[in-house]
Amino acid sequence: LITNNKSDKDTYQSNVKKCSDDLKKMMMQATRKSSIIASRLDSTYPKRLIQNYKKGTQKSSFTKFNQELVKLGDRRKAISSVGLTVDIRDSDLLQITDAQQNLIPLLELYIEDSHQKLSHLEELSEKIQLFKNIINKRFKHKKLEIEIDDGLVFRSTVVKGKSGTYETIPRTKLSSGEQNELILFFKLIFDSKPNDMIFIDEPELSLHISWQNKFIDDLKGITSINDVSIVIATHSPDIINDNWDLKIELKGIE
Repeated sequence: LITNNKSDKDTYQSNVKKCSDDLKKMMMQATRKSSIIASRLDSTYPKRLIQNYKKGTQKSSFTKFNQELVKLGDRRKAISSVGLTVDIRDSDLLQITDAQQNLIPLLELYIEDSHQKLSHLEELSEKIQLFKNIINKRFKHKKLEIEIDDGLVFRSTVVKGKSGTYETIPRTKLSSGEQNELILFFKLIFDSKPNDMIFIDEPELSLHISWQNKFIDDLKGITSINDVSIVIATHSPDIINDNWDLKIELKGIE
């Protein structure tokens, strides 16, 4: 639950705070990369727009194009919902009609550029969404939110302050079990690399029984986006739950 400070190895800090600080850095780096791409694309946009207009060609029918507008809006909203800064003011773009097909070659360029601007945010967005889903399934009477300036923020779902908004819960008020869960899943989601082999020994020792039942299913979600392999040593049938097909029994000498 505690770890060395990078600046002073003789002092310690909360590992939950470190996770929060690390996530803030990841988010800032991703938005910085996205901003660089946006600046490059915006500087050449007028020239490319005129070129497209002169060509007068289009890749999509107006029906397909309208579908692409919806996909772009949904993608922006998904990324914005996890705390990454995305301008969603024009996410609900107006659909064009058949009579406005001459706009398609121009707006296709807008859609292509917009997807490129989001490309450096989406991978991190998926990880943050998975992390939020896992933690919020487990923690009772509190909800994890992610903010680019504050990192991990916990808010009560039952206690409101004088302003009528739900109170913020300090990270220090999390139980040791909640902190362990948060740190474990943070490291599995954000610190693991493709092709890593991860070994977890007796995870049931620090898990509430209801958390044990969800454990392997949540690990499956992690392996699906991080391309890692995970091996668990456990004595708990509740950890295995409905995943007996994955079990390998270790037998002693007979």
